[in-house]
Parts: sequence; structure tokens; C-alpha cells
Amino acid sequence: MASVKQIQVTFDCAEPERVARFWCEVLGYVVPPPPEGFATWD
Repeated sequence: MASVKQIQVTFDCAEPERVARFWCEVLGYVVPPPPEGFATWD
């Protein structure tokens, strides 16, 4: 059986929303709506 290694990467940046939009575009990720009872993810 192959072993699994988890890696986490942290980015420190001046414009986190811009970086997030970039990676969403690159990976084809669509941000889901906020959970019920919340107006935003903030």
C-alpha cells in the first residue's frame, strides 16, 4: 500500500483576495455560497 503525505502551503501576501481569485481560475474552483444564515463568508 502506498503511503500518503499531506502538505500544507501558506501564502503571505498584500492582496489575498487577488491571489485567491487567481488560484480559483487556475484550478477551476467555484466558491460555494455562504452557509445558511450567513450573508457572506467574511
